[in-house]
Amino acid sequence: MVWARTRLLIWDYIFEPVKQIKIDYTGKRPDLFYKKVQELLRLVLNIPDGYIQEKEYKWEKHRESESFDVAWEATKIYDTFSYLIFEISLKGFVTAEGEGRASITLKPRLITEYPQDTIWQQSIFYEAMRRAWHQAFYHNKRMQFLFTSKEICIDFERELKKFGEEMRTGAVRV
Repeated sequence: MVWARTRLLIWDYIFEPVKQIKIDYTGKRPDLFYKKVQELLRLVLNIPDGYIQEKEYKWEKHRESESFDVAWEATKIYDTFSYLIFEISLKGFVTAEGEGRASITLKPRLITEYPQDTIWQQSIFYEAMRRAWHQAFYHNKRMQFLFTSKEICIDFERELKKFGEEMRTGAVRV
């Protein structure tokens, strides 16, 4: 990631034109998705805990049920200029009997940043050279990052669905 005050950002949604993926689960113990999402972020994205931020956490216990609303943002850094931002939100409820519903939303984006802090970086000559370098060399690298990001997102989605099926069949024990 580039740490600059002013920068040129290039955003690529991983699955165009889809900007988010939504997975709904209805069944036993949907609150177990909380721990599973955290585990999968580390395993599938292959990133340390420091690159995962829990941005929102709301868990309310009512008389006959519990509701939850949690959001994470994970960053997988590819190189100096490009990184994958993976936003996940988990919302749902569980009743006292253990039945409930969970909705998981995934928003993956590949972002490339070019700094534009100095006078030189803001000049038309620098921009022309950066653009030529980007088209000649870096574009292919970004396409590799995009392909890798798609694989990561598909693996993450597949593992969540597999966990949901295991919960539905009773293969997951608490």
